[in-house]
Amino acid sequence: MKPLYLKYIIMTAINMTPLIGGKYVSTAYAVYYKLNPYASIFLITLSETILCSALFYAGLKLKSIKFIHRMISSKKGRKAHNYIEKYGPIIGLFIGQMFIGAPPISLALGVLYEKNKNIYYYFFIPMFVSIFLYSIFNFYLNSMAITSLKNIFGLF
Repeated sequence: MKPLYLKYIIMTAINMTPLIGGKYVSTAYAVYYKLNPYASIFLITLSETILCSALFYAGLKLKSIKFIHRMISSKKGRKAHNYIEKYGPIIGLFIGQMFIGAPPISLALGVLYEKNKNIYYYFFIPMFVSIFLYSIFNFYLNSMAITSLKNIFGLF
């Protein structure tokens, strides 16, 4: 039998994996082992916020590479950059997170970030809110799925 703190560490490690769907799998782990939902959501939100912030910073550093800078500076790149600069954080972090995940989106937003933007409105507030809401949503989905599997098939 695993100690309780070890279960939370494993859940956090699953969440921070580079695989797509880490948040969904980590909430399923929390539901399966009947971990405290409030503590689980807090740890998932905190760990993914730290990971996304580090990837955003890495994206800022990647922007200085000449190859990436040339891609953004081209005519097509400039048009896409203007669109993403306007709507990117909201679209990426609220809609794209379900399909791609917050870490790759954070890296992309770091590459596209312009210094004249307010970093809190551009990145940190939408990221934190979307991670928190998706954690709650995934926790609810997993609790319904695991309960259904128990009741219908007698699994677990």
